[in-house]
Amino acid sequence: MDKLYFKDEDDCFCSPLVDRMNDAKGDGLSEIELMEAVSDFDNPDYIFCSYVGEVGERSECRKSLCPFYESKSGRGVCKHRGKLFTHGERVKFKVE
Repeated sequence: MDKLYFKDEDDCFCSPLVDRMNDAKGDGLSEIELMEAVSDFDNPDYIFCSYVGEVGERSECRKSLCPFYESKSGRGVCKHRGKLFTHGERVKFKVE
């Protein structure tokens, strides 16, 4: 999986570097500063739902409770269940 980055400390959604670089090229920037996305293991009771784009309680991510639930492999895990990330170190990149 590609490393993910936040635009800044106020950003709630992280994206792969290639997406951030494409945005910077479109804005005509020659350099960007991003924040690394680091897996957040301090909140085991929460998940990120990629379907609704929000954080939710892990206990609510079940077929019987969620109308958007889609099994990933038939083993009781929703394909929309994602990891939580927190802001890490600032990193500078040259836009090429």
